[in-house]
Amino acid sequence: MLTRSIAYRIYWAGRYLERIENIGRISIIAINSGISLDSVAKGYGLEGQKELFDYIRTSFEYLRENIRSFAGERLMIEVNEMELRINSSKEDLLGYFNGIISSTVSLGNALESYFNDRGSPLRVRSQQENQPEGK
Repeated sequence: MLTRSIAYRIYWAGRYLERIENIGRISIIAINSGISLDSVAKGYGLEGQKELFDYIRTSFEYLRENIRSFAGERLMIEVNEMELRINSSKEDLLGYFNGIISSTVSLGNALESYFNDRGSPLRVRSQQENQPEGK
C-alpha cells in the first residue's frame, strides 16, 4: 500500500520526467525545422535558450528529489545517467536532445520495472534521508 505522500512524489516524478521529454522532442523538431531554440523557449514562457536549459536542469532536480524519496539503487543509477546527459556538452544540440530523450525513455522504463517487480518493496525513507544534498 502506498502512502499519500509517496503517491504524490511518484506523480510529480512522472510529470517532471514528461516535461523534460517534451522539451527534448519539441527542441528536436525545432532544430530539424530550422527554428531557433529561443522560439521554443518563448513557447514555454521563457526568455531564451539559456533559460530553456535552466528549466530542463531545474525540472531534473525536482525529478531527482522526488525519485530519491522512494527509489532504490538501480533507479538512482538511471537518474545519475540522466544527469550526465543533461550536463553534457551542448555543442551538438541535436545529439544533446536525442541523449535527453534516450535518458527519459530509459528512466521511464526503469520506473515501470521498479513498480512491476514484485520483489522490490517500496521503502519509505525518513525525513532526514529525503533532504537534498548541499551544493
